Amino acid sequence: MTRKLYYEDTYAREFDAEVISHEGNKLILNQTLFYPGGGGQPCDLGSINGIEVLEVIEDGEEIIHIMKDEVKDKNVHGVLNWDRRFELMQQHLGEHLFAGSLWTLHHLHTDRMRIEGDNVSIDTDKPADMKAILEAESGANESVWQNIPVEVIYPNMDEVREHARKLPPENAIMPIRIVKVEGVDYVPCCGLHVSSTGQVGLVKITSCENHKGGSRIYLKCGRAAYRWLDSLYAEVRKAESELVCGYEGINEKILNLKSQIHDLKAHNDSTIDRLMKPIAENLIRNAENGIVTHIMNGSDQEEIKHLFKLLTNENNGIVSLLAGINDSGVFLMIGTHKENKSVDVRPAFRKAIEILGGKGGGSSFCAQGHGSNVEALNTAIESAISEMNS
Repeated sequence: MTRKLYYEDTYAREFDAEVISHEGNKLILNQTLFYPGGGGQPCDLGSINGIEVLEVIEDGEEIIHIMKDEVKDKNVHGVLNWDRRFELMQQHLGEHLFAGSLWTLHHLHTDRMRIEGDNVSIDTDKPADMKAILEAESGANESVWQNIPVEVIYPNMDEVREHARKLPPENAIMPIRIVKVEGVDYVPCCGLHVSSTGQVGLVKITSCENHKGGSRIYLKCGRAAYRWLDSLYAEVRKAESELVCGYEGINEKILNLKSQIHDLKAHNDSTIDRLMKPIAENLIRNAENGIVTHIMNGSDQEEIKHLFKLLTNENNGIVSLLAGINDSGVFLMIGTHKENKSVDVRPAFRKAIEILGGKGGGSSFCAQGHGSNVEALNTAIESAISEMNS
């Protein structure tokens, strides 16, 4: 049995222990500060007698330390990666404050929590809209600023049933470990937390998405939240510099730029269509067996698509086989009007794109893709024409 020092003093950073057993790089001690992970919180890392701890696993009453190298000493000294442990405790308590606030304000239950790097994610049992999420975030931060003590208690089951935000599993072994923040949260938890809400520092929502009938909410807490906001601020400063405005004017500047880009794109499309129209008319007049083939050197994908649109905007039975050559290779496009049910261009496209050493796909009336073997373009086109004529 390994004595779990991490429950006795969550702020201890070093400890001495005796080796109970070791097998290769697996080490079991009579006591340890290394938390093995659980409840969504990763295990602690650090070193034992100067050798790196790669992973910590709980196996019944024993805590197994997976070491980088074998530890042969009988007596050892362990040192936690304290910065990592402290941030995990910040993140875990921050999640409790947010989940408790979400439950109190909107009766949304959290099914699962995970801490991965700087990110905390929780899943709710029902969809949560952003208004509710931000209200819960505000409630969590109010709890942070009140600097409420965090208690770990072992009450009887009747008290747990009366007060807990969620109940422990039916097969849970008594006594039940409860993490209590007065007036904020009361929940069964095996994880480690900072000793007061003020040490969380900050709870910040970063995103939310639909997930299995509920919501998956992403947040950052403590130092992780500070790092994220610091990075975000640096990006805002860059945007201010590029847009020549203060942060209050960034949104307006972006909207103006989007409008300008839209107008320029419309003008560009109109110009390309005007230039391409005579080419399209000439290609249609000279089509052989209803197939138009055309190779454009130095053309980008958008120009090819403009010409394709002009060639196929009428159901005239024409099949267009277009290729654009540029520094990245060949862009190939084969298609016809979408109402032309007599043709399926996919077999011809698959043969051609394989010859070009590329990938792509599409529907029965339009397929496109990129290939790198420019030298094989003529062979690819001949193969596609042969397939369509067969």
